[in-house]
Amino acid sequence: MLTDHPDQRFAPGSQLVFESTSRSLTIAEVTPASPGLFVRFIEVGSRLAAERLVGGYLTVPADRSASPNDRVLWDEVIGIMVRDPHGRPIGEIRDLYRAGGAEVYILSTPSGGELDLPAVSSVITEFAPREGRIIADLTGSELSERLPAKVKRRGPTKRSAGERPAQVAPKSRSGRHSQPGDRRGE
Repeated sequence: MLTDHPDQRFAPGSQLVFESTSRSLTIAEVTPASPGLFVRFIEVGSRLAAERLVGGYLTVPADRSASPNDRVLWDEVIGIMVRDPHGRPIGEIRDLYRAGGAEVYILSTPSGGELDLPAVSSVITEFAPREGRIIADLTGSELSERLPAKVKRRGPTKRSAGERPAQVAPKSRSGRHSQPGDRRGE
């Protein structure tokens, strides 16, 4: 569950929308489970139909959410360029997750890497996502960028023109190197 108010979000009669669709689902019954909840929907009539929903996200449209104006929803920060105090780009928020009591923004950096940026006041100095502004001061932090993995080259290495690879004849049982067509060492 990705809500701070599970009792409100998952109350019988509440409507949720199945991820990125307009399909609305009405909660009929909720049973606690570990972890999470088992939820039965009025519109889902069979186990097979319910299995098709496993792993999907249920959302509440922002216009129906009861979040106060001073609270920012996760989808409002996706796509924002985080900058340092001098205005230089640190990275664009591509995703986020919750770790402990705080969110962590996953940034795509200008060099093509990734950076996990904790959304805490000691790092985020200005937070105005609705105006498209998030400023982070990384001075003194131990955050490090994960660079994209280098592609390992497979196959022969590149040689200069006219260069041929060295060929070493295999050793025979007697320990001497055999030559093509030499059958004495076998």
